[in-house]
Amino acid sequence: MTSDPAAAHARFLARDNRFVVRAELPDGEVVRAYLPNTARLHDLLIPGAPLRMAPTDDPARQTAWTVTRVWDGTWVALAADAASALVADHLAAGGRLTGWPAITEVRREVAHGRHRLDLEVTLADGRRGFVEVKSLSRAKDRVAPLSSTPSSRGVDHLGALARLAQEGTPTAVAFVVQRDDVDVLDLTAPADPAWQAAVGEARAAGVHLVAFACEVDEHDARLGRELEVRDGSSALAEVIEHGRTPRSLAAAYAGSVVVLRADGQGSVTIEPVPDADGPGHLPELLPPETRRLYVITACNPRSRLLSQAENADRNRRLVAELEARGLRWVSADGSAPDGSWREPGYGIVDGDPAEVLALARRFEQLAVFELTATRLWVRWTDPGPAPIEQGWRIAVP
Repeated sequence: MTSDPAAAHARFLARDNRFVVRAELPDGEVVRAYLPNTARLHDLLIPGAPLRMAPTDDPARQTAWTVTRVWDGTWVALAADAASALVADHLAAGGRLTGWPAITEVRREVAHGRHRLDLEVTLADGRRGFVEVKSLSRAKDRVAPLSSTPSSRGVDHLGALARLAQEGTPTAVAFVVQRDDVDVLDLTAPADPAWQAAVGEARAAGVHLVAFACEVDEHDARLGRELEVRDGSSALAEVIEHGRTPRSLAAAYAGSVVVLRADGQGSVTIEPVPDADGPGHLPELLPPETRRLYVITACNPRSRLLSQAENADRNRRLVAELEARGLRWVSADGSAPDGSWREPGYGIVDGDPAEVLALARRFEQLAVFELTATRLWVRWTDPGPAPIEQGWRIAVP
């Protein structure tokens, strides 16, 4: 966590250079303040934007204030170097980078050749690895792009990671979006071409990539949930490429039943009914006033069959995400009508559809179910295919 308890409110006026802005304090005084972020930030630092600024008593400083936050519908933390500390603290406390082995030791600012990399780590199997941390600030419609500001140093560091990865050294890059209104890091969104090329080359060389949001308020910033990383690849296309046809996939999902369970209230099985409506009300075991339910699982990503233990671990991580986001849920499994397959999952009560689909994509799912009083939808996580719309009924035991 990073903190600035003595921060004061201010209003952005202008940016004099990469490191200095002019701001107006509540009493009308105009001051110069240090900006610890070299990104362009054109869409954040606009005249009149609310700021938070921390005072400094360092006599060597030419500015008496440091800009720590800007308001963009939510507080955005601007101290780029703080991102590395947030990830280091996360790993030192036993946190994980999804898809990577556990980490037992973390060392900061480690020299390697002519480079100084953010983190050197020791993995649980004894190997040494390196992690670079990059801070991001922009987001729109809950999607963050890569930086639009060229950075030869950042690109050079990604090149160093790529070379290490090709030599067999575990390497990762962690992008930290220092705001909480984001679900996706989109590697294909408009950004600096050199950044995009460097990220693509690093991933091709074997550099692991993860992304995090941050929980940011006026005073504190904490590393938040892990984000979906969107790179233009398609889970649905991959499954089709490996032998499933679009028609067979659609038939499998359209024919599935949903089994809802609630503590002390037993279970209810929802059957799809083509060319008909639902009963006009949701099952009584759902919380009162529920308008819709989104059924999601983390099991069997991209239709690859995993072991029961692997699926259970993935679902535990999904539940942790739901709880971290403050979402309400009930147990909800997807199943073949004859019970030949069953995937444990969760029904999110009145969730935001964009947030649910982003979660499903991050857990590499092809689709989610949406249940309303009259309809049972299959909503694909890829934006291309049309959803499947059916009625439903409660199966008679």
